[in-house]
Amino acid sequence: MNDPPSASPIVATAATVGGVLADLAALAGRLPSLRNGETGREAKLLDRLAEELAEAAAALRGRPASTPAACHEP
Repeated sequence: MNDPPSASPIVATAATVGGVLADLAALAGRLPSLRNGETGREAKLLDRLAEELAEAAAALRGRPASTPAACHEP
């Protein structure tokens, strides 16, 4: 039996990329108003988004994702 289209890695990846783009757009709007020392939260968000994109790419390739951003953990 075939998987339903919603279970497709391509559909899931499209949803992930769309969410990442929305988060990036919101972040880009906030960045100009940040001051030095107020960027930790935004940096963590960028790390999380990078992980989401790496996982989406791995799903398209059909293999488990590594966690490249884990090296950025304090």
